[in-house]
Amino acid sequence: MRLCFCSDLHGRAPLYSQLERLLRAERPELLILGGDMFPDGDLDDPRAVQGRFVHERFIPWVRRMRTELAGMQVSCILGNHDWLFSKDYLAEYHNQGAIVLLTHRAPWVLDGVAFIGYSRTPPTPYWVKDFERLDMPDDPPPEMGGAIWDRVTQQPRPAEPETYFVPQTSLQSELAGAARPAPPWIFVCHAPPHASMLDRLPHVDHPVGSRAVREFIEQRQPLCSLHGHIHESPTVTGAYYDLIGATTSINPGQSSSRLHAVLLETGNVKGSLQHRVLA
Repeated sequence: MRLCFCSDLHGRAPLYSQLERLLRAERPELLILGGDMFPDGDLDDPRAVQGRFVHERFIPWVRRMRTELAGMQVSCILGNHDWLFSKDYLAEYHNQGAIVLLTHRAPWVLDGVAFIGYSRTPPTPYWVKDFERLDMPDDPPPEMGGAIWDRVTQQPRPAEPETYFVPQTSLQSELAGAARPAPPWIFVCHAPPHASMLDRLPHVDHPVGSRAVREFIEQRQPLCSLHGHIHESPTVTGAYYDLIGATTSINPGQSSSRLHAVLLETGNVKGSLQHRVLA
């Protein structure tokens, strides 16, 4: 099966247009979007921007692509810039059959390949915190809080470091309970693995990826793992994939004006892997 993967489009029209061009040229059977597909929105009313984008731009775009490229499936996870209400909206569209929202709790299978998805990341300096958790159970809370979406009041509310992060299940604990699909299977995860070629930032002298995600890949050994989140890493390290045991882990990177994406065949990941940078 031929698939296309990209991440971190952040609602940017030029990137969606370039992705559209790539899909028409390559005609993959599956498009996977690795989180942070939408603009953040204003803290006072994030639904006015991110919510409207999901309903009025993103899902119509997905439906149009699926109509033009008959048979192409579209699956996704979310990321640290995405609000909880966007997950609720995508779950509704998943139930309607418009898109597949991947989860770590149960695999989705296409053409004999299973997929599980994981949207959470360790804490970041950004203020949307719905999909952030402590990486490991004994990690200290971050210095900076932010905001989360309150489903009861339908408004953002403050998320303070101690009161929000400490009681939550860590990435390591949550991933320990992830589904165990039969091989071949692919892990789609917004955060890249720690201490890899996929988790480096310019002017930062240490890896910034998830230790829990790396541990999960080392223990479970999926066919490949697909990541985003650290946009600059391929430019910093000069590599967009790394090997973790037998797993090919991939982060195509992203920019604000030129689409970064990968294409691969699930039957021959390393031999078919292509990194595309469009303009």
